[in-house]
Amino acid sequence: MDNTLFGNATIEELEYQVKELQHRYDYNLREWDVEVAVGKFTYKEDAENSFGKIIIPDYQRKYVWKKPMKCDFIESLFLGIPILPLLTYTLDDGNFELIDGVQRLSTIREFVKGDLILEKLQILDKLNGFSFKGLLPARQRKFNAISLRFYILSEKASPGIRADIFKRINSNGEKLTEAEIRKGAFVNNDFYKFVLECIELPIFANLYSSTKKADMQRGDKEELITRFFAYSESYNEFQHSVRVFLNEYIDKKGKKGFNKDEKLNELTRTFEFIKNNFENGFRKSKKSKSIPKVRFEAIAIGVNLALKEDSNIENPNLDWLYSEEFIGKSSHTTSDASNNKSKLTGRIEFVRDCLLGKITNNKLTFAK
Repeated sequence: MDNTLFGNATIEELEYQVKELQHRYDYNLREWDVEVAVGKFTYKEDAENSFGKIIIPDYQRKYVWKKPMKCDFIESLFLGIPILPLLTYTLDDGNFELIDGVQRLSTIREFVKGDLILEKLQILDKLNGFSFKGLLPARQRKFNAISLRFYILSEKASPGIRADIFKRINSNGEKLTEAEIRKGAFVNNDFYKFVLECIELPIFANLYSSTKKADMQRGDKEELITRFFAYSESYNEFQHSVRVFLNEYIDKKGKKGFNKDEKLNELTRTFEFIKNNFENGFRKSKKSKSIPKVRFEAIAIGVNLALKEDSNIENPNLDWLYSEEFIGKSSHTTSDASNNKSKLTGRIEFVRDCLLGKITNNKLTFAK
């Protein structure tokens, strides 16, 4: 065997790694035609005592496709254009939870039920104005016979593997956020279920705001809560990829367990302190409504760490919020610093040390 070194590995090392990791991506490929798939498609609350159903879980993102995208997708099916497989995984009760493909399967069902009238099609323009019910019976049967492919992940696929597969195959329609991917990957993870509970806390709702209503539907809130817990506990272990770091943290907590009351108290204590002392909460100003993730990290985790060292902090000096070190162009809270470990560490510890009085105004730079 040629053991020539290519890059950082030999051919032997490459072959071993491929064989070692390949079996973890365990799935089957199944084909159902449109009629069967639509018949199987249901919601979690309607699937009790059922078997073989394709279920939309209650955590899945809402139906967000606009009508032009729906019509284009149906046109693609009529034209015979291949679409990527839909992604499900096998539940203990024999049903299949739909992780990726809600938009596509929902659009197909809407069309077949006669609730979608096609419009503005560029290629099959003769279809404009038609619904499924207006088609000839033979054309309806042909549409119902279109085959759809499904990746069926087995119970052997770990949450991390499901997250990776989900990310790699999802390229049809609107790009999913990392938080949406986690919802699919960690559906049975107790820690992620706890994160979803935390986003409903009144104290978080009081501090959270966004100019984009879609943010709340697409996982922005749970993304912030996940970062709070992961970085508060082990920000010094962060390396390069936010996605990988958060996924591994959730997976570890879900497997090893965690003290729910302790985590909840930590979160509420931190947010109560911010609510009572930071005039604008996580926002840059009263007029700002969006919350940059790097700013959230700096304040939320920095406050949490400071309170862990001194739980009796009162009337803190917050002049540093307006310092060049915190908001300047080369500061730790620049928007492009999310994957930079030194800046992550810097912004968290900067806030912590300012609150503890380790960094005073005479060490800071303020705009004149």
